[in-house]
Formats: sequence, structure tokens, C-alpha cells
Amino acid sequence: MKEDYRIYGDVMVFDMTYRTNKYNLVCAPFIGINNHWNNVMFGCAFLANEKVESFQWLFEVFKKSMRGKCPITLFTDQDQAIATAITKVFPQTRHRLCLWHLQQNVVSRFSQLKSENSFKATFKKCLSGCANENEFESCWKSMTTKYNLEYHSWFCRLYGLREKWCTALRKDFFFAGILSSQRSESINHAIAFNAKKNTSLTEFYGIFKATIKHWRSKEQNNEFQCSKPIPESVLPMTGMLKHASEVYTLTLFREFESEFLKSISTCSTIVLVEDSVMVYDVSSHYANACTHRVVFDCLRNMITCSC
Repeated sequence: MKEDYRIYGDVMVFDMTYRTNKYNLVCAPFIGINNHWNNVMFGCAFLANEKVESFQWLFEVFKKSMRGKCPITLFTDQDQAIATAITKVFPQTRHRLCLWHLQQNVVSRFSQLKSENSFKATFKKCLSGCANENEFESCWKSMTTKYNLEYHSWFCRLYGLREKWCTALRKDFFFAGILSSQRSESINHAIAFNAKKNTSLTEFYGIFKATIKHWRSKEQNNEFQCSKPIPESVLPMTGMLKHASEVYTLTLFREFESEFLKSISTCSTIVLVEDSVMVYDVSSHYANACTHRVVFDCLRNMITCSC
């Protein structure tokens, strides 16, 4: 687990959603993502309470066991005690709120909106579907006005934390795909799927070991699949696509291939050429697609994009 954390510990999920019913202890696994986009376990703890002091102690112990290495990005549930402990132990770490947890909290707190598909779609767009800050603000205002949520304490508090969860506001950090609800959900159910209400701690340890064994077996199988010759593709394996197949695992190559296929439908229009800098707009033929501004500085070999 220490070796996994050394390699994949830039992004970590601290999941507090599973509570053992027999002892009323909180199970708190530290989970990450490997280069096959599968779960890896960095550690696991049991807590008797959810106070700031307990989380601070736990994070200090975890950091010490991992030779002082701190994650770049840490995903958690919406809990003030955890947030306070993170600022004390991991002051340089980017704290983010897990989107899947936020979606579940909305359903549990506002059951009357559970059947409102338009609300769920709009809330999901606010979380991760807006291209920029203006679009997010417009979407959020429209949603809260339509459903009379402008002055609701939970939504007001969530809005105050928007830089911790809204993808339109912070695009300058690595998150390993965890912002997708599917990835968050798979992590959330990583441990608890085999445990029962009367599971003892010794029985849980057996479940924990079996879970880790299953994950590592899956990783070995993925490594074996990557040892095979260059993967097949619907496109000619030349240039950038060929290079991607050589440096990426099979899972990540398929993701890259999908993005590569989408890029074929884009159209680039030069807006400005000044000295070593080229500015152009990139648009797509997909419905509701945004036009993004790309700046290329050939002297500095740097590219920036509004996306």
C-alpha cells in the first residue's frame, strides 16, 4: 500500500460513508486510482467519533506512515470537521468535494425533488456540465429560482463552497477522472459491498483482505493485457495515436482514442497571429458544443485553452 501511494498518491479519496452497525465505528478507507483506472487501497482506519481532533490525528498518522508525502488533491464528503483537519495537516493539498456524495445528499435531503428529472439534470450540470463561470452562475440561479431554493441554508452553504466542487471554476488540477459520478460511486462501494449489519471487526478484516486481493488480481490481469502487441483501433495506428498506444495502458489508450475520434469533427479558425503567438477558435459539430479559444506560443512551446 505504501508503494501504491508513492506511485499513485497524487489523488486520494477519503471515504466516510460506511459505518459498522455492530460497534458504531466509522470505517475510513484511503483510496486512490492506478494507471488502469482501477481502485487501489492506501490504508484504512476505524474512528469512534467524527471530531476535528480525531481526523487531525488520523491524517497525521497516515502522513507519517507515508514518509511525509501529501496528496495533491483530496476528495471527501461535505464535512466541516474533515475540512478543518485537512487545512491543518495537508495545508497545500487541494480539497475537493465528491460529486457523487453531493448528488446523494440532494436526493436524501430533498426527497420531493427526487422525481423531478429536470432538477436532477440541472443540478448535475451545475456540478460538472458548465463550460465557464458565467454559464454556471446562470444555471445555478435558474435552478434555485425555479425550485424556490434561493434562501435554503443547505444550498446557500453549498454555493459558498462552489470552488471545491464546481468543475467550471477550477480546471488547473489533476483529478484522475474522479469528478465523474461513476468513478465516485465505484469508490464509494469499494469496501462495504460484502459487509453485513452484524459483521465483526475480525470478519471485516477478512473482507478487507479479500477486497485487496481481488483488486490486485485485477491489476495483474490488466498488466498482462498491456503486455500484448499494439492494440487494434478503428483508425490507422500512426503518428499521435501510435505513440499513445506505446505510452498508455490499454484502459487509458481507449479513453484517448475516444477523445481523438471526437477531435476529428472539430473545426479550427485562426483569430490572430502575432510574433510567435497564434490564437484560434476550436468548435465542434456536436449539439450544444462550446467554442474554445486556444493560444499557442511556438517559442515557449506552450498551449493554453479556455476549456
